[in-house]
Amino acid sequence: MTAGEGGPYSGGMTGATPATAPARRWPPRPDSVPAARRFVRNTLAGTPPDVVDEAELLVSELVTNAVLHAHTEVEVRAWARTGRVHVRVRDREPHRTVAPHSRGLEAGTGRGLQLVEDLAAGYGVECDSCGKTVWFELWPEAPEIPPAAGWGEAPPATGPTASVLLVDLPVALYAAAQRHQEALLRECQLAALAGQRSDVPPPGDLRAAQGGRQGLDAGVTAALGPHPVEPVCTARVPVPREAAPSVPLLRRVLDRADAAAAAGRLLTRPALPEIRRVSTWLLDQVAGQLAGAPATPWTAATKEDDAEPAIPAVWDPSALHAGGVPCVAADDGNRILAVNRAAAALLGWDADVLVGRRLTVLIPPEWRERHVAGFTSLLLTGESRILGRPVRVEALHRDGHTIPVDLLIHAQEAREGRTVFVAELSVPEQRAGSA
Repeated sequence: MTAGEGGPYSGGMTGATPATAPARRWPPRPDSVPAARRFVRNTLAGTPPDVVDEAELLVSELVTNAVLHAHTEVEVRAWARTGRVHVRVRDREPHRTVAPHSRGLEAGTGRGLQLVEDLAAGYGVECDSCGKTVWFELWPEAPEIPPAAGWGEAPPATGPTASVLLVDLPVALYAAAQRHQEALLRECQLAALAGQRSDVPPPGDLRAAQGGRQGLDAGVTAALGPHPVEPVCTARVPVPREAAPSVPLLRRVLDRADAAAAAGRLLTRPALPEIRRVSTWLLDQVAGQLAGAPATPWTAATKEDDAEPAIPAVWDPSALHAGGVPCVAADDGNRILAVNRAAAALLGWDADVLVGRRLTVLIPPEWRERHVAGFTSLLLTGESRILGRPVRVEALHRDGHTIPVDLLIHAQEAREGRTVFVAELSVPEQRAGSA
């Protein structure tokens, strides 16, 4: 579908925009989002309430995207005709194209355009030299919608590019790092635009860093494909040469934002060490190779660090030690806080030796990246597919062999606002007659 084409029901919006269609303009500030919602609700008065609710939701997402990414004045037009609602959201940035993302169930950001695809009966984007318009239609009684044709392809990068080789890129860790960066930068941008925070990077640095990050992510996504299946990939990524100055800026901005998160000044959690390492490695690879340095594989640049000192925790493990069920407790930094005797015996460790180590020491190497990615999603969204649900996994014994265990994880609140994750382990009973 090319720019200007619609979703499943039309090759563009149904009919021309009426000359009398109500329109309002707002500056690129967070308070423009609720103003746009109020405008749509008032303009569509008399339309079925459920349709108005959906229109408000989609306008909220599209105006937020314009505020965060276009940084220009935003115009919203809305009207109803023959029972159908039409909405157009326009910004003045023609070069920052619509960039839909595929997001998992645990993702906390990147769902705005997905909502448009899921709820609208027709949608599309129109680009010209002065800006772009994202539009959608809502029908009170739309028939079942076939799969949408998509938003069209973004135009290729202009200007000279360089090829950056990412060797042994860990796909799950990269995806987790990408989501974490989105959450950090989104929260910092909204805070900076509202003018309510002095401890986040300034708006100009945030805009430049966000643009650089999106350019890198687009290149990696194009190189890997939308749904990579291999856990580790080598990708040759085209990067605009003009992006070189934005890489160190992006790193400084992310470091400052992560420091604010670690100090508890942001809702977003600070990055786990593995997420921080993969982000640093990737940015170092881009900056270094653009300057002429050779590629360094991820597998050669990092290794498991079990010697890092433990993070002190205010938590009472007496109940865990008193129980006979094998249990391991870890904090929200992925550090082991306590291990009872039953768990230590099952895993072949001295309990005192395990305390303070990374939880990944008990996870087989082939599952560690998936664990870190899932744990990062849990910290970002508060949602997990396994929290409170028994699952069959493999634990790593100290001597190197794996043990099948049934795992049940519960989250407990500790003092000072920390979260402790307690995992109960049980060995599955062998089936009768098995060897």
